[in-house]
Parts: sequence; C-alpha cells; structure tokens
Amino acid sequence: MLQPSIHSRRLLGGALCLDFANSVDWERDGTERPPSADVLAEPADLARWGRRLGLLEPEDTPAVDERELARARALRRAVHDVFAAAASGATAGDEAIAAIERMFAESVAAGRLGAHGGWDFEWERDDPRRIRYAVAVSAVDLLRDPAKLARVRICPGNNCGWLFLDTSGRRRWCSMDVCGSRAKMRRLYERRRSTRQS
Repeated sequence: MLQPSIHSRRLLGGALCLDFANSVDWERDGTERPPSADVLAEPADLARWGRRLGLLEPEDTPAVDERELARARALRRAVHDVFAAAASGATAGDEAIAAIERMFAESVAAGRLGAHGGWDFEWERDDPRRIRYAVAVSAVDLLRDPAKLARVRICPGNNCGWLFLDTSGRRRWCSMDVCGSRAKMRRLYERRRSTRQS
C-alpha cells in the first residue's frame, strides 16, 4: 500500500477543519493510525498542506518549525475528538473544546478582518501559524452552525474514522468508491460464504 502524501490525500470533509482532521488516518476508536498514515510528517508538510488548501500562496514560505507542527497536530486531535463526538451524538470532552477555544482566541487576536468577496480573518503572509489559525476559525464556524453541525458524520468504514459533512442527507461513507466499495465487497463475500455453507 502506498504511503499517503499531501497531494494524494483526498479532500472529502466538506469543511476546512474536517479535511485537516483527515490529514491522518484514524481507527474507529479515535486513535491515530501509525505515523506512516500521517501526511503531516515534518514541519514543511504543514506549509505544503496550507498551499494545497489555498491557505497559502505558492510563493509563501512560512518558517514552520517542530513546535508549530506539534501545535497543529494537537488542534487536529481536538477537532477530530469534538466532531467525532458530535457525529456520534455524544458530548465532546472539555479538554478538546478548551483546545479549540484557546487556538481560536489566539487566531482572532493575531488576525484582522479582510473583505475579499465576504468578510474573513486573515493573517500575515509569513506567519507560520496561519494554517492552524484558519483551521481553528473553521472549526468554530462549523460548531456555531447548528444545521451543518447536525450533518457531520464519521465514516463507518472498516478502520476509517474520517469526518465529513453529509450535505445530501444520504451520504454514508467518506468515499463511496473506497469505504463504500469495501463494505459492499465484504457483504458479497459473506453472502457467498453463507451460501456455500448452507
């Protein structure tokens, strides 16, 4: 199996914060899969991810260090915990909520409002925290939108755990052609096996 990369990782979340949470693979119990499943393996990967999601311009080269990468990963964990709980109808842990609150407050304090076809936060182009800040703002925006929050789902695929917005009201899998297809194949295998045994 090929190791995922910044450019091969599919963006299926439907919201910036959910795509960021999906930058690592999760087990169904909410634990991260082995490091090989994390596309944010080194500090430079965080800037690459920011460019992929349009948070940085191609010429932007923020000096992301190990500390910033660790803080971004901590935010990713908090985002996953909070939205996985929402998708399951559970209450998120206080620690995860507090982590998002802290990073959102830091994001607002460091940013300013800019109008670019709509009002949004913006940060200095060379600020290495820009990606994390944008994710924190996206997470709070989603938490503050009851209609969208009610549509957050966690993929039921075997050892998946990716998060996504079900905007159609009918979407079950993070990806029908990956997790959905695997589930269909498992059901087909089980039917054939039970037919052979009867």
